[in-house]
Amino acid sequence: MNRNSLIAQYESYKWAMEPTLLKGFFERVAALPDSQLVTDISIAAAPREIRIEGSTAVVAISGVLLKTVPSWVRFWGIAATGYDEIRQMIGHAAGSKAVERIHLQIDSPGGQVDGLIEAADAIFAARRDKTVTATIEDLGASAAYWLASQAETIDAGRNTEVGSIGVYTVYVDFTKAAADAGAKVIVIRSGEHKGMGVMGAEITDEQIAAVQDVIDAIAENFISAVAAGRGKEVEDIRELATGRLWIAEAARELGLIDAVTYPPAAEPGADGNTGQQSSDIKSTTQGDNLMEEQEKIDQAVAKTAEGERGRLADIKTACDGDLEFAVAAWERGLSGLEAKAEYADVLREKLTASEKQHAESRQADGAEAMATGDTDAAAGGDFMVEVRDLAEEKDIPKTEAMRRIKRRKPELYADFQRQCETRGRQMYAEAV
Repeated sequence: MNRNSLIAQYESYKWAMEPTLLKGFFERVAALPDSQLVTDISIAAAPREIRIEGSTAVVAISGVLLKTVPSWVRFWGIAATGYDEIRQMIGHAAGSKAVERIHLQIDSPGGQVDGLIEAADAIFAARRDKTVTATIEDLGASAAYWLASQAETIDAGRNTEVGSIGVYTVYVDFTKAAADAGAKVIVIRSGEHKGMGVMGAEITDEQIAAVQDVIDAIAENFISAVAAGRGKEVEDIRELATGRLWIAEAARELGLIDAVTYPPAAEPGADGNTGQQSSDIKSTTQGDNLMEEQEKIDQAVAKTAEGERGRLADIKTACDGDLEFAVAAWERGLSGLEAKAEYADVLREKLTASEKQHAESRQADGAEAMATGDTDAAAGGDFMVEVRDLAEEKDIPKTEAMRRIKRRKPELYADFQRQCETRGRQMYAEAV
């Protein structure tokens, strides 16, 4: 995996996320260019917004969960929801007199620990004023389940995976890699736990134990929150905090959710077979409408990001690969055609400056030749110098003087033409 600065940053976070999908997220981030162009990207991507259906406020929670979602994450098409967005939506719904129920629509592998407990507390607190329910679609793992557990009731589809109660972080020990490269890393630290995991530094058992204490404490908060949200004993939840996922029906039997949702035609007992009593099964209340609306939102975000990437590519083509100019033009909202017009002005300015520089250089060369006595080089050896001298001597226009000198000294005129062609190509190359 390419370890650019972005992946190094994200690896250091503490995560409450399904490990396989976290690995996939790391791979997406690792594949991005390691440059300021990535992290400096700022687009007006629409944040998550609450959706009101009758008296129900629907809060969509999907993708990787982060404390705050950077603009570049959505620009590169990575699905994510910010804990700050969740708090804002819950706060808006809880404070609205028109809202009677808050429904969490969740499909997420979990995410970052930072910011999670505040979002979960906001959901639990909303239960004082509103009915709070949750539906888990496909996946409600780790941090996503922590959020879901704070609702009063949870339902999930038959193939939905639920659970993954646990927390972890990653430190990479590069000691052997440094030694193999012939490098010895020395860390000057104020305490034995400072500088843990810096490139090439050995990670000690004491340092691992200290980090384990932090992970255990966060996991205990996770367990306590689930127990409180689900109305269970802490010990009962602790037994389930192994990090594993359960299919919906197994999760219901363990008390992690309240009901499994079935499409009307697939309800147990509909074909005459005995099954669970209908009172034990909660049919979906949002159905395909909520899924369709969420798909529209995700498609709109993806379309916006794709359009922005296309606009940036058009601008880069228009300005002949000048990345600095391209980024500046993109951030100002220019189209490819607008950027091309502006870049033509830039090239003209460069060409004018180059011509002026060459003229000053020519004058300096002539002055030096005069000072050293090389009058042929300063005057007689230059077509335009002779043209100027003849025009002044005979008091005639320079065009007439050029014709006369051309007739008298065709070799000098031919040399003048070659100089002009060479100078023009050089100035164009410098301008571009």
